[in-house]
Formats: sequence, structure tokens, C-alpha cells
Amino acid sequence: MGLQQSKDELLYQQVTNANTEAIKKLRTEGAALEVFIQFHSLADKEGKTPLILASTNPQLFDVAKTLTELGANVNAYRSGHHAGTPLHHAAQSGLVQMVNLLLSHGANALVLNDDCQTALDVARLKGNSNVVRAIESHICLFSGWLHEVCEPGFLTCVLLSLEKWVVVVPCGQRKQSKPMLLELAIYSGLQDAKPRTIMALWKANIDESNLNQPNPALIISSSK
Repeated sequence: MGLQQSKDELLYQQVTNANTEAIKKLRTEGAALEVFIQFHSLADKEGKTPLILASTNPQLFDVAKTLTELGANVNAYRSGHHAGTPLHHAAQSGLVQMVNLLLSHGANALVLNDDCQTALDVARLKGNSNVVRAIESHICLFSGWLHEVCEPGFLTCVLLSLEKWVVVVPCGQRKQSKPMLLELAIYSGLQDAKPRTIMALWKANIDESNLNQPNPALIISSSK
């Protein structure tokens, strides 16, 4: 047991050293990517698994790629004050390349951390617009430009048409067995990380019949 654990800890150390070849070698020798001692994951003093550790550092992208290719759990969850999955941590750090890597390997973008935030929520709060766009493009049911028409004011005699970027995305839920809840997020522009407005669509009817047309449209109406 002691020998096995030392290999696992050594693999974790090689993550910090960015030594992908050593990680592969240790894996072939039986080192685990997530070690369980008394049914609890072995982690560093801050509670990180090897992949979570790699997901917080842009210099460790190749290490994260190696770990995912070796079968590391992309949805491993870390509890506590800095809780979340590797995707939460990559989103908080603003690492869009890391976020795309994790999503491409099956990371669940709807997992809630201990603060009831998805990785998308974390990216919005941190102002990481590139990460926001990456996650939204992966999970959204619709995205496009909303044309907002402003009526003439006292000093104007023309109509103004303002474009807003909108997305319809699912919300994170504790119980995945519940029906999927959707929200409409409206941004002033593509460079914004934080939505101007978020509208719950929990009681709305959504018509997606026009999404395959040259000029796709999404029709949202109130359900009775």
C-alpha cells in the first residue's frame, strides 16, 4: 500500500513539474489518476486532484491534455471554499484553451459548485468573456443577434436599431433528473462577459423550427 501510494503522490508531483513523460510512465506502472484512501480522493493540502491542479495553470495545458487522454475524470469534484470541477477552475482562471479541452473530453458544464454556480456563472463573474463565449457555444440551444428598436425621442426623428447578443442556455441543477430549465441571456455585445439581462424561460414555449434556415430565428412565447 505504501509503495502504491508513493507512486500516486509522485505522479501528482510530476504534474507540478510539467513532466508528461514521467506521468505516462508512472501510469503504466500502476499509478492512479485519482487515488482513494478510505473512499476519499487523495489530493494536495488544498484539495486538488492532479487534473484540477493542471486546469488552473496555463503552463500545464499539455499536462492536462495528457491526463485526460490517460482517462482522468474531467468531472472530479472538489468541495470546500474553492469548490468545483476542473472546468470551474479553468473558467475562474480565464483559460479558454483549457476550457475547450475539458469540454471536448466530456466535462459537464452544468455541474454546480458549493456556491450553486456553474462554470459559466464563474466565468461571467470573473469577467472572462472568451471563456463565457466558449462555454455558451458548447451548451446553448440558440445564439444570435437581437435587434432592439428604439422609438424616436423628443430630440430625434429616426428609429434607432441596436443589436444585442443573446443566448439560450440550460441552467445548472442539483438534481439532474428534473426537467431542463432554460434561461435567455442578453449581452450588450460579444465582448461582454456579464449579461445585461437574464430571463428565466421556465414557463415559456420555445419554437426552434427556424434554426436551420439561412437567417435562424427563435420564437419564445408565454405558456398558458
